[in-house]
Amino acid sequence: MSDTENQMGLFESGELLPEKPLAAPVTPPQPEPRPRHRPAAKPADSPAAVRRERPEKRASRKKEQAKVPVKAVSGLVPEGDVRLTANIRQDLHLKLKIASAYRRTTIGEIIEELVEKYV
Repeated sequence: MSDTENQMGLFESGELLPEKPLAAPVTPPQPEPRPRHRPAAKPADSPAAVRRERPEKRASRKKEQAKVPVKAVSGLVPEGDVRLTANIRQDLHLKLKIASAYRRTTIGEIIEELVEKYV
């Protein structure tokens, strides 16, 4: 005999309930779509029309954004480098991480220095 054989389930009350027939699902009535009101065309001397006539301002903003140096994005490998995956002990990784933060450099640069010294 198992330990749970005579135990009552979590949602069981012990009494049998009469089965009720399931009702068909009722879908709510859908409202009829209303036609959209569209405003009349704007006159040619409206502010929106004037804005369309000055595309050179937008181009100059794009040029200004292009002058901003692109910052390195995490996850991308710089040209001339390769990605390296290594398994090291957790305590050594923590020491390496602290050392890189203290020196304000990356873990990769510290590993490169160590490899150059060793090889």
